[in-house]
Amino acid sequence: MSAAWWQLVMDIPEPEVAEIEAELLEAGAVAVSFLEPEDATAVFAAGQYWPNTRCEALFDAAVYPREALEMWLARRPWTDFHPRLEMVVDRDWVGLTQAAFPARRFGRLWIAPSWTELPAQDLVLRLDPGQAFGTGAHATTALCLQFLEAQVKGGETLMDYGCGSGILAIAALLLGAHRAIGVDNDPLALQVTGENAEKNGVAHRLQRYLPEQVPPMQVPLLVANILANPLVELAPTLVGYLAPGATLVLSGLLPEQEPFVRAAYADAIEFAEPIRADGWSLLSGRRKSPEYPSESRHGSHLSAL
Repeated sequence: MSAAWWQLVMDIPEPEVAEIEAELLEAGAVAVSFLEPEDATAVFAAGQYWPNTRCEALFDAAVYPREALEMWLARRPWTDFHPRLEMVVDRDWVGLTQAAFPARRFGRLWIAPSWTELPAQDLVLRLDPGQAFGTGAHATTALCLQFLEAQVKGGETLMDYGCGSGILAIAALLLGAHRAIGVDNDPLALQVTGENAEKNGVAHRLQRYLPEQVPPMQVPLLVANILANPLVELAPTLVGYLAPGATLVLSGLLPEQEPFVRAAYADAIEFAEPIRADGWSLLSGRRKSPEYPSESRHGSHLSAL
């Protein structure tokens, strides 16, 4: 089996990332990726890397024989980064990518990429993996979809706060909700949400806003699939969007973070038992009364998973 590509792998400290990336690209790498090591904590800020980052650089084997790459590496001061070359053979990358995103069923609703064939009578949300979070594959999204499939009966108005790809808002509309509001602090996410809504024929029932642009409103159902810390910081804002008796759905948190998140909403929300799957949790509950102090300002902490 002959190599189609040589992949250079090494573990580099965060301060070296920019310089090493530039040197690899100048040397002829067709792609350079920086990935989290197995023991890393999550990083969500743009431009931020892990203290010790896994670097992968891809070289065309037809242009760069292994011996040439080894000689080039020997002249680099990277010994402490433990560089190693791995053979990568040509494969059906399109087929492999498509196989990684199969159709998923959530009761009445399928979440399926455009290349998957399903019976015409099935209720299908078409969504291809792309630039915004939310394909139904992550446990937190799946938990929210399962909740919506069970709770949306028809005619509801829903707010999806931290909408990402728009998957939850679009799913609710396909399940029968009358109107949805998608909120995200990333303009690209709002663009992707609009495009996905158009593809699924629900764009006319979906409004999109940056947090600071949301008009005064109260909704009977609000879902926020983001992260524990933002959920806590956004508690007054999210509660302020809830009509009395409305349902609040929070996900993107770990089981050990449940008490921390619940405490932020304790005065306003009567929580049901948590739902858990694959190490993640979903909290849901109803607004008790309108006396809880809400905020007119809108938080900007919408780091989606």
